[in-house]
Amino acid sequence: MAPNPNRPPGITSGKTFDYRHLLKGGLPTYLPVGIFIDGSLSRDPLHTSYLDVLRAGTILGKLSTGDLYAPAIIGVLSSAYDASGTTTVMDLSVADATELVRRIGTSGTFHISGPPSAAGTMSEYQDVTYSAVNTTTGVVTITAIAADNIAGSFIQPDDGSEVMRGLINREDGIKVTDDDDDDIDPQCELLVGGQLDSSQIIRWPSNAVLVQWIKDKLNATAAGSYLFDDLYV
Repeated sequence: MAPNPNRPPGITSGKTFDYRHLLKGGLPTYLPVGIFIDGSLSRDPLHTSYLDVLRAGTILGKLSTGDLYAPAIIGVLSSAYDASGTTTVMDLSVADATELVRRIGTSGTFHISGPPSAAGTMSEYQDVTYSAVNTTTGVVTITAIAADNIAGSFIQPDDGSEVMRGLINREDGIKVTDDDDDDIDPQCELLVGGQLDSSQIIRWPSNAVLVQWIKDKLNATAAGSYLFDDLYV
């Protein structure tokens, strides 16, 4: 990265990061041409202090309009949602609630994907309409009730990128802003096959139903050919 010409001389505070090793071995498979990431729609809410750097293991999907890609998962439910009662809120972490507002807005619609119980049948891309988000508590006020969903269910966009197409595999991540913190649309190699360290996939769940759903979705694309190491360790 080029130095900032407007920065005063002298020693500045250091920045550190950890390399993420997504591949376990073998030869990776990439799309034959690079893709471009929509910088305005892309952040990593779990990457504290470096939200604008998408880490290796981020799952990407393609926007319905145009040719850009963005993260397929915005966040997860922090507690189970029971649609049978009078509950009109969903609980997210503060970081995920903040990203929901940044990506979609203080009101709008998103998708939720998850089973109604720990061993239940996966229900994908349910529409949820919401009217408010408390970014201090993570509480999202919903006006259209979805089905039951367990904690850990995926909060996803509804712009086409919720459909998983591949993974980032750059070990030092991909920055989606420039030196002035303005959004940019960086080019990226899209990993569509290889032997993966499953634990390095961002938002990798503990629930077996959600785990299988991610595997099925990533391998459902025409090029998808992943081998997940959790089958053997």
